[in-house]
Amino acid sequence: MNVEIRSADSAVISGYVNAVERESRVLHRVGGMPFREIVRQGTFAKALKNGNAVQLMLNHERTICDTNSGLELREDNIGLFAKAVISDREVISAAKNGKLTGWSFGFKCKKDSWNDTGEIRTLEEIELDEVSILTKTPAYTATSIELRDGDILRECRFESDITVENPAESVENSRFEQQKKYFEFLKMKGKCYHD
Repeated sequence: MNVEIRSADSAVISGYVNAVERESRVLHRVGGMPFREIVRQGTFAKALKNGNAVQLMLNHERTICDTNSGLELREDNIGLFAKAVISDREVISAAKNGKLTGWSFGFKCKKDSWNDTGEIRTLEEIELDEVSILTKTPAYTATSIELRDGDILRECRFESDITVENPAESVENSRFEQQKKYFEFLKMKGKCYHD
């Protein structure tokens, strides 16, 4: 993610939301069963062709803009690339304070496949609802954050895989339980979010 601060109330944020054909960190199905996920090349391009507006959000919670009002999205040979001019002061403040951690995306799955062991899910066709700028750990690792403020460039790289072998024994068990309930609700609505 590249962040260029232009003024107190303007920044340009760009970067790859997702690298296609690359495994996510360990995710958990409803019930806690672990798996990893891969987005097949061409999946985002196909989703963008349907013409529906895709929102840019902060942490999947609040809309900042969309593809009809300043968000540019495209898939290339690396993955889903996003660029937007941001006037949201909360996002700009988070960028200045080094709190942005990467990207995520929200979608409805239209077609997927699983490997023989049920450990790898491959997304083949989705309806892309939104992309999010995150202040929490992204589902897909190796995210980079670059902040340019005048002539000063600061960069952080996140390469960690967060794995919870037994969610019931995790220190973040209550957070996991809350997320599980939220994911169950989203599943009823047919939506998926990764963070």
